[in-house]
Amino acid sequence: MELRETEKKLLTAVSTIIEEEGFTKLGVNHIARQAKCDKVLIYRYFGGLEGLLVAWAKHNDFYSFAYREFAERVAQAENSDIHTIVKEVLSTQVSYLRESHLMRELYIWELSGNSTFRAIQLEREVSGHKLQEELEKRLGNKCDDCKFYITIIIAAINYIVLFTCQYSLFNSIDFSLPESWKKLEKIISNYVDWFLYEEMNNKDLK
Repeated sequence: MELRETEKKLLTAVSTIIEEEGFTKLGVNHIARQAKCDKVLIYRYFGGLEGLLVAWAKHNDFYSFAYREFAERVAQAENSDIHTIVKEVLSTQVSYLRESHLMRELYIWELSGNSTFRAIQLEREVSGHKLQEELEKRLGNKCDDCKFYITIIIAAINYIVLFTCQYSLFNSIDFSLPESWKKLEKIISNYVDWFLYEEMNNKDLK
């Protein structure tokens, strides 16, 4: 359903406040002032601050919107394309997190333990679960451990990107250099090939 103009203004206001002041400044009154509208409309259109943040996440949180799109692609893909799609999901995650200040701020705020964004995290889990379900449908029980391998890669990407925003060196690798990121994506691609091959061929991992 197409967003109303006021809904768009409220979502834009959330992004503006995060970029200029940080997540700690988000609140119904402040968002309404930034959007130049009555705060009652936040409750009318979104049910409150939590609903507004979930709607914002669907447009700005990589896992909320990208996982839905990739799940649809997996559902329509040939089995031979699954490797490529998994690699693309992870490669896109690296690029998006590096380029999106909003996404990095969202992660940092979540990791601080604030419960305000629990709804966003739940929305993300729903999208991620759908993607995992589609992968399992296509790969069957031959890839029981795939979600664990993918989880390790996702966690590594998140930490490396967030860490290197402050410090360029990580484990003696200089991530201020473009070639370091290219190498990282190549290693991720190799890792995906390895664990999918191992799982699909029912080999014991040692």
